[in-house]
Amino acid sequence: MLSQQALTLFRLHVERHGDVDVDDDTRPVYRELARAGLMHAVSTYAGGPESAYRVTREGFERKAELLACSKAAG
Repeated sequence: MLSQQALTLFRLHVERHGDVDVDDDTRPVYRELARAGLMHAVSTYAGGPESAYRVTREGFERKAELLACSKAAG
């Protein structure tokens, strides 16, 4: 079961097409999404390791379900 923070961040990530800062506040929540198999970390030249996250195939396939959960809980 995902935390409310994870569901909210997933929704924000989808709504902003990935344009969400990965910082000390969001990184633990992104890691929760990654452990669930919904996102994965990527490295960028400018930001370094784990500086961006992308939706996995499973995350994409479950997107409607997760967005409905985040809307119902929020």
